[in-house]
Amino acid sequence: MFTEPAPMLRSATALVALALAAPAFADDWAQPVVDLQQSLAAVGIGLGGGVTGFGQGLAGGDGRYGVPFGGKADVLLGLDGGKLGLWQGFGASAHFEQTFGQSANEQGAGAILPVDTALAFPTLGGTTTDLSVIVTQKFGEVVSVSLGKFNMLDVIGRTPLIGGGGETTFWNIGLAAPVSGVTPPYIVGGIATLNTAPASFTLMVYDPRNAQDSDVIAHPFAQGTTTSLSAKVQTAFFGLTGYQTFRGVVSTAAGFDFDEAPQLLLPSGSAAKLTKQGYLFGSYAVQQFLWADPDNPGKGWGIFAQISASDANPNPIGNTVIVGVGGATPGRPDDRWGVAWCDYLWSGRLRNGLVAFGGGLNDERVLEAYYDAAVAPHIRLGPDAQVVWPGTPAASTALFLGVRGRVAF
Repeated sequence: MFTEPAPMLRSATALVALALAAPAFADDWAQPVVDLQQSLAAVGIGLGGGVTGFGQGLAGGDGRYGVPFGGKADVLLGLDGGKLGLWQGFGASAHFEQTFGQSANEQGAGAILPVDTALAFPTLGGTTTDLSVIVTQKFGEVVSVSLGKFNMLDVIGRTPLIGGGGETTFWNIGLAAPVSGVTPPYIVGGIATLNTAPASFTLMVYDPRNAQDSDVIAHPFAQGTTTSLSAKVQTAFFGLTGYQTFRGVVSTAAGFDFDEAPQLLLPSGSAAKLTKQGYLFGSYAVQQFLWADPDNPGKGWGIFAQISASDANPNPIGNTVIVGVGGATPGRPDDRWGVAWCDYLWSGRLRNGLVAFGGGLNDERVLEAYYDAAVAPHIRLGPDAQVVWPGTPAASTALFLGVRGRVAF
């Protein structure tokens, strides 16, 4: 049943009116910013960012109805060591982010996965602000090594077709930043890449804890190390580009052994202890273009899929499945769209442990469709619809509708 459509309609109407008026003034207000960016880039300083607003609400299912509004502001800074007179191949980057307002993540529909990824982080870490800083050294065009604190939404955002990050592509974290249970949203460590043909390789070594915790930065690797190795193979079926990615992860970090959950009910039981040492994870992903824009190399639309599996103890996620279609729009290469489905199957041992406490956990499934239009230079606008089958037992199927607008520079 749909309720309270008026706020949603008014919000959409206001954003559409803004979009229709945007082309008339976009170039005028943006030109000074573009001029400044070009001047800074000439001396080795990259400056960018944007503000993204979200109006998204629960339109069907359990929970609180209405349309909460929120947003995220990003400031991106990059330094080119060669142009700055340091040495070739050296660079540094920083990403400052600030969330504000409210989000549909707080509407209590029973969904375990956040329905708005951009507003979930860094908020879920207990703060509305975060700063990531990375230094990189490139060795020719083949090898690069980066060290620092990484915002993993930036990393996942470079995935072909499906994209990621929640600000220009899918909204739900199950699709915008697929959850593995082995890579937190912010990490401290290093990433090395080797770009060869036909495969490229990425090695990640990082602290298994979320780097929003200041102790992770002050005492990195104090509780273990996670190592991830992935290989991305480029293909050319029927003359169209595709990618197949294999990833394996092993960690020495300790976690709560789900098999010990019933012991917490005994009179001598105590708080949960980290007694399960280490975990494993593996995934396979494919992106295949079905249409390529002849006038815009690298743009087009196609299909994508991902499957993953873990030892499911202490990882709460057992297996995941993602399938979808999306990419650029023919005739409008700067627009993005997508339709996808994901299924998150939680650990069977975790389920059994929750039963011991009289609780339960269902697999969580999401069907999402979005469109993100470049309505004017530096301005994007588009709707989103999500059907969520919540992981919370007895929670009804939920429908979320939203509109997203972004001003970027």
